[in-house]
Amino acid sequence: MNTSPWPRSQGERVRGPRRRDRLLAPRWRKVLRDLAQHRSRTLLVVLSIAVGVFAVGVVAGTRVVLARELQRTFSAINPASASITTLQPFDASLVESVANMPQVAAAEGRRGVFVRVEVGPDSWKNLQLNAIPDYEGIQLDRVMPDRGAWPPPEHALLVERSALGLLGVEVGDHLTVRAPSGKERTLQVAGTAFDVYALLYTLDGLGFGYVTYDTLAWLGEPRDYNELHFTVADRADDPAHVADVLADVRDKLERDGRTIYVMTIPEPGKHPLDSTIRAMLLVLGALGGLALALSGFLVTNTVAALLTQETRNIGVMKAIGARGRQLVGLYAGMVLAYGLLALLIALPLGHLGTLAFSRLMGGYLNLQIDRLALPPWVLALQVGVAILVPLIAGSVPILRGTRVTVREALSDYGLGRGRFGVGRFDRWLERLRGLSRPGLLSLRNTFRRKGRLALTVATLSLAGATFVAVLSIDNSLSLTVQSLIGQWRWDVAMQLSRSYRSDRLINAALSVPGVEAAEGWIYASAQHTSAARSSDSQMLSLAVPLIVFAAPGGTELLAPPMVAGRWLLPTDESAIVISTGMLDDQPGLEVGGEIALKIDGRDTRWTVVGVTQGLGPTAIAYANYEYLSRVVRDAGMAQYLAIVTQAHGAEAQSRVAEALEREFDRQGIRVAFISKLAEEQAEVESIFAGLLAMLMVMVLILGTVGALGLTGTMSLNVIERTREIGVMRAIGATDLSVFRIYVAEGVTIGLLSWLLGVVVGVPLGKLLGAGVGRALLDRPLDYAFDPRGPSIWLILVLVLSVLASLLPARNATRVSVREVLAYE
Repeated sequence: MNTSPWPRSQGERVRGPRRRDRLLAPRWRKVLRDLAQHRSRTLLVVLSIAVGVFAVGVVAGTRVVLARELQRTFSAINPASASITTLQPFDASLVESVANMPQVAAAEGRRGVFVRVEVGPDSWKNLQLNAIPDYEGIQLDRVMPDRGAWPPPEHALLVERSALGLLGVEVGDHLTVRAPSGKERTLQVAGTAFDVYALLYTLDGLGFGYVTYDTLAWLGEPRDYNELHFTVADRADDPAHVADVLADVRDKLERDGRTIYVMTIPEPGKHPLDSTIRAMLLVLGALGGLALALSGFLVTNTVAALLTQETRNIGVMKAIGARGRQLVGLYAGMVLAYGLLALLIALPLGHLGTLAFSRLMGGYLNLQIDRLALPPWVLALQVGVAILVPLIAGSVPILRGTRVTVREALSDYGLGRGRFGVGRFDRWLERLRGLSRPGLLSLRNTFRRKGRLALTVATLSLAGATFVAVLSIDNSLSLTVQSLIGQWRWDVAMQLSRSYRSDRLINAALSVPGVEAAEGWIYASAQHTSAARSSDSQMLSLAVPLIVFAAPGGTELLAPPMVAGRWLLPTDESAIVISTGMLDDQPGLEVGGEIALKIDGRDTRWTVVGVTQGLGPTAIAYANYEYLSRVVRDAGMAQYLAIVTQAHGAEAQSRVAEALEREFDRQGIRVAFISKLAEEQAEVESIFAGLLAMLMVMVLILGTVGALGLTGTMSLNVIERTREIGVMRAIGATDLSVFRIYVAEGVTIGLLSWLLGVVVGVPLGKLLGAGVGRALLDRPLDYAFDPRGPSIWLILVLVLSVLASLLPARNATRVSVREVLAYE
């Protein structure tokens, strides 16, 4: 019977298309027959390719959806070119005069006030209440309806949707609000709103709420403004021009008697989280590409083994006239079929994965995702990947396998070309003693096909390296956050609604049980006066809110990590320590240099004595209390209280904070804001929880590819060694002995991949840590290797190795001597 796809001549001359049809049809029938007969092999390769295509599709689709919705959402709010927050309130006439400036296209005023909300019995959190004159007619930095009522009803509030979890409330619940005036009112959560800028504050433990001016007055607050938002009349995409206009508006407000607290210029046309999101997607994209590369390794392995099995058939086909390029086309067609079958699985799953992943990241990043449609090029990318990657991965083994001569092919007995014993390492293994004969056989068989072994180990070890790296990133994040937050040696900090006598505040705090020590601090908003105009090379610095904190000289409650220079001495006067966030915006600043700052409308000059590591891009500076209090004419006063508790756990901090708030309220001291150090650390670490979960999803995909690769390798080893298994069975090997040999071989491969994965995981963790740190903290993470990683991955890889070897080992025990004699 002729089993070749090339028919024997029947003595007739067939010309033209009919002969080509007769040659092609059997060829493709062979491909289909092989796909159907070797179902386990087909399923293995198809799943491996599908995982890679799925990963690429999800990452590419998510990038498209998030980038598009990011821009669409930001454009929909009509972002302001700049904004100013003042310490003194202003009215609508000032807003109108700014709007009438020729450089300004539109201007709006609103009010923001810090309040405390009760989220449980004697448990309070911070909330910024925002009042907007006309919610239906917001022109700039629009707040949009999400769920429930719109606009906010009287004596009720809307909560920004990202703050629901922070406050532990749902629509319809009631919140007790304590205003700076001291009044307490109960307001219903009538709905939720969407504010693009809110997440930046929610991640820092500050929720956003929205009320009408009537509700604000009901809380005892004035009906005026302290925020001014405006757009420039032209060249809105030119930050230098926006800075010039902002300087003009600032001058106007200062001439009108207002002290500037904060001025900001958002990067034109970009969402505030744009760089962070793109950096996260870049990391995920790299891992998706890695999954694709690993699936390519598996295709290379499988096609190489396939050609080994087909060696005798190739010889037969060549003997009856098949040419090399026809054989290349035959097996390339088989690989193409694998890719097309994988595409049928990966396309719908990739689309569903994109929807789920986009919604997951959208919820985590508080993005408004209304459209999930994907452009045609994402589909085309998946099709291209499913077709081209397997063909490229299979090209080398196909070319090598089809070049075999007829003599070499017909003399092949299915033992494969794996060679053992010719290398120095092989000879060392031969001399190895102390292992049982099955153990030695497993060990030697592992290194018989070194090329296949290398690809399998590479596939599984990269998954292990990524797992170790991700756990190290988790550890590095904790270390970095502890290092940055560790600069604050207090347990509870209280920001007051105005300045009070420092000794009064300290005495009030010390009267509360659980308080060990307290210090009165001050802070002031400052502007770098040398950067007032765009003609100055540092003109954008005035857009960065610079806060100068001042603690008593020699304080032990503040110890920022220094990167240059020194910390403040108790005798320093006009000395200042700046953060790296300020240095990033003022690259000309250096230790020993001078800086001109306008504080409370007064020009001051300072000497930079040190640079400290900041948390993100926020610009912060530090001075001595004794000197800054004289500059702001507030000597002996404090509006910030740093408190050390006797017990330092989260529960103790919360208990003392609640007692402090009650005592201060009893004494008529109005508290605007309370921070607890344990909560601050937890809130910062929660920022990274979503990213780590996403990275673990990618690790799962890589691990799946690695497990499939090991399963494929073991299955191919069993197929290639059918005669060897028969010989072992003929001389008395039991099913259990054969089973153990192949399971031991799989475990050996797993252990090799574990060792390599741990070694590679260290530099990979540092690389990923640098990328994640720069994306989220504007600095590389302090790398900390997580010793749990290798241990956990060792357990996982042993389990994966055993599971991946079970089916091939079981198939090996089913090989009978009769089947061996019939094996070709």
